[in-house]
Amino acid sequence: MRAKITAFIRGRFDAWLEKRSPPCSQLLLNQRRIFIIPSRAGGGYLLMLFGLLLLAINYQNNLIFAITFWLFSLFLVAILHTYANLSGITLRAGAAEPVFAGQAAAFHLHIEPGQRDRHRLYLGFADQAEVCCSLSAKAGGSSVLLKFPTLKRGAMRPGRMTITTRYPLGILRCWGAPKLDWHCLVYPQAKCLRPLLNSAAEGEGRIPDLARDSDEFSGFQRYQQGQSPRRIFWKAYAKGQELQSKQFEQSQADELILDWDELEGLGVEDRLSTLCAWALDCNTRGLAFGLSMPGVNIAAAGGGDQLTRVLRALALY
Repeated sequence: MRAKITAFIRGRFDAWLEKRSPPCSQLLLNQRRIFIIPSRAGGGYLLMLFGLLLLAINYQNNLIFAITFWLFSLFLVAILHTYANLSGITLRAGAAEPVFAGQAAAFHLHIEPGQRDRHRLYLGFADQAEVCCSLSAKAGGSSVLLKFPTLKRGAMRPGRMTITTRYPLGILRCWGAPKLDWHCLVYPQAKCLRPLLNSAAEGEGRIPDLARDSDEFSGFQRYQQGQSPRRIFWKAYAKGQELQSKQFEQSQADELILDWDELEGLGVEDRLSTLCAWALDCNTRGLAFGLSMPGVNIAAAGGGDQLTRVLRALALY
């Protein structure tokens, strides 16, 4: 019963917060988006003031009255300083690089402090580790990297983040829960549950360790990370020139089509994970490859752009 009541209250609060602070790519923290309440230490502080007040009334002691009101005035001043430490900050959603399912997605957050310094800001997503930072008005904006775990493939949105401060005395908690328009593409987890076969026109068989270089030589290009070391033009490199790789016109036999129908007997997610592993393997070996699956047909090609196209199609299937 208690869990149901808590879930109901939380749901109502989230719905109210959604209307008050809808998703956006950039926002300014102002009185509509900032909340301030006593922290645990602040609750103890107020309880102590209440005890001092009862003691002063009971004994009619002017010194205790003075100390109580002085401590309470510090509490009121702390409210202004704690609120000012958060008010006026501009938050802007940055990019998020694609990741594979199971990895932590990294979201870039750009923060502009405005016209005053900011001290001990804690940023993070709900139930995740927080990042602490301080900002200088003279230094200008700064970037913070926030991590969020990924559990499944697809287009992921991390939800609301929190930005919190307890500066300067720690007796008040001032916080905001902005919802920035973040999204991250999560690729399927790469699991090779079936061996990759060459389904080209010349017949099926296990693919070679490298793309065959017996085809027509087409020239050189600057070496890119991930290309086969056997394609590097070592003679030029030995003469002090930059790394170059040999390029060949590949025959149809070197063009692999990663076929969904070859994975009969596996579930949807297992098929996607296997196709993902196949695509990574083909790219590492320097093979031209394509993708054939229900509703998706990608022609054979090579390079990092082709790998990105295939992985994106698998993630969004």
